[in-house]
Amino acid sequence: MKKSNINPTKTVLTICTGILVIYCFTKLGWLIYLAMAIGLTGMFSSMLSLLIDRLWMKLAWLLGLVIPNILLAIVFYFVIFPITLLSRLFRRIDFLTLKNRDSSLFTNTGKQFTATSFTKPW
Repeated sequence: MKKSNINPTKTVLTICTGILVIYCFTKLGWLIYLAMAIGLTGMFSSMLSLLIDRLWMKLAWLLGLVIPNILLAIVFYFVIFPITLLSRLFRRIDFLTLKNRDSSLFTNTGKQFTATSFTKPW
């Protein structure tokens, strides 16, 4: 059985620190009160601290299910798909030889091999 390394106090402290960093950038006054409420709850009640930890980890698990799919879709539709369309528009050369019009896939490179080519192949 996998041993769980739960430290709700550290999770509550991390959440409070994150809220205070967001406050430094946005200057929203209610964030200080939220950080103070979460911090005091975690400091004085171990049961509520454990509840905050479980809710935070559940949120992280749900985001872990959703965010990678969204990021992969964004990368596909905004990076890979346009590159593919541009490649098809501007290249008429079949680099992968997928459309074989010859009777053989053999391509003659015309390179001459010497004895030194085989002594150090890499």
